[in-house]
Amino acid sequence: MADPISGNFDKNQIPRLDQTTKASAENAEVNESETSVDSTRSNEIRDKSSVQISPEAQKSIDLAVFDREKVKQIKEAIENNSYPLDNKKMAESFVPLERLISD
Repeated sequence: MADPISGNFDKNQIPRLDQTTKASAENAEVNESETSVDSTRSNEIRDKSSVQISPEAQKSIDLAVFDREKVKQIKEAIENNSYPLDNKKMAESFVPLERLISD
């Protein structure tokens, strides 16, 4: 596993190439036989089931309204490098991250 900050790896945790190749070949053989069974099962499930959305989920979908024109304008502003950035707000968003790193 890599150290999340430095990105350095522990040599003992990196699998050797010969181990990886052997394991991959064994997994490929098993996966081929399981694939045909899984596809048959998934077809049966699709034929027998239907999806029902809860009233809460449907309400959420219905209320998920947004202004497409505003989204288009924001995308264009970002592409044209004319979208206003608040430097103070961006700097303040780094404070919690810096606290995590320093502790």
